[in-house]
Amino acid sequence: MAPAAAVGGQAVMDGVMMRGPHSWAVAVRRYDGTIAEQHHPLVSFASRHRWARIPLVRGIVALVESLIIGMKALFVSSEYAIEGVEAKYDDDAADGRPSDPAREEHDLHEVEGAARRAGTTGAAGVPTFLPHHETDPTPDPSKLGTGAIVVSMIIAIGFSVFLFKVVPVSIVEFLLPIDNNSWWFVITEVIIKFTIFCGYLGLIGLMPDMKRVFQYHSSEHKAINAWERGVELKPESVNAMSRIHVRCGTAFIVWLFIIGLFVFRIAQVTFLKDAATWQVIASRPLLLPLIAGISFEILRFAGQHADNKLLRVFLAPGLWFQRLTTRECSPEQCEVAIASLQAVVEYERVHAVEHPVESATANEDAYRVLA
Repeated sequence: MAPAAAVGGQAVMDGVMMRGPHSWAVAVRRYDGTIAEQHHPLVSFASRHRWARIPLVRGIVALVESLIIGMKALFVSSEYAIEGVEAKYDDDAADGRPSDPAREEHDLHEVEGAARRAGTTGAAGVPTFLPHHETDPTPDPSKLGTGAIVVSMIIAIGFSVFLFKVVPVSIVEFLLPIDNNSWWFVITEVIIKFTIFCGYLGLIGLMPDMKRVFQYHSSEHKAINAWERGVELKPESVNAMSRIHVRCGTAFIVWLFIIGLFVFRIAQVTFLKDAATWQVIASRPLLLPLIAGISFEILRFAGQHADNKLLRVFLAPGLWFQRLTTRECSPEQCEVAIASLQAVVEYERVHAVEHPVESATANEDAYRVLA
């Protein structure tokens, strides 16, 4: 039987973030080989507002919360990564090796760049732009203030809108001889978006730091798959599980493309008939909440019927696509995912005992978070 609490997560730099309805945790492999863990209680927006649990709306709310929590987890993991770079150069100095400030500065900038790229495996599937910050021996996600989160989200969403909305529509409108009232306009637009996204993932997947992120993404899926099936949470047992999960944020992105195809077509034959190019471009981000809400409901349903063979055939495109954002991982990486998962599971277990009605409502009514 599936566990009571819905758990999802995200890969971060050299680690994994896991979250449940009432808490989230991040575990990171540090420079010295130890695992650093942080756990934070969570009061979700949906638990405080009944309207935020309405179908379609709940998906949008869950997606925004996942973006915010994912950004905080990336902040924590990047702090530990910066700590590792500084520790490496401190060790070099202690061993009498000459210092190289320029190289150290370069490595620190590489860490910040890797943190931005790591956001691609999150729920939104877009790069996360973290503000520049000084390293802290005890990373505290609350230091990533509301203003920084809002600015970072605006930059990330703006980048995504330009790359996946403005560019595809502009290519079809200005470079291809296709009537903007035809099915082919929408089909070609979606194909261009999908090609851009696949190319982007393919390119960043060649980078060593992103290969590790994709491996931790795999370990996150394996840990959740093991837990949901009652498998003992040991590194070797977890590593034997599938790296594919039906509720993955990558699968969510695939459904954004598929559902978008039909939503854009309906808009095309109704209020966008003979529309100007700027109106077509403006409609894409405006329709995105509806598309995201529908896609989320599909994945939520899939998560509740994960072993249905017919449903898995229907979901196959999203499952296949996950092979771009996951890589086979090691038992050591699974150990990190297990540490993060256990912190959340233990909190949810205690919370369910102390607040049984609230816990049941959060899992049945609100949402099942993206894995």
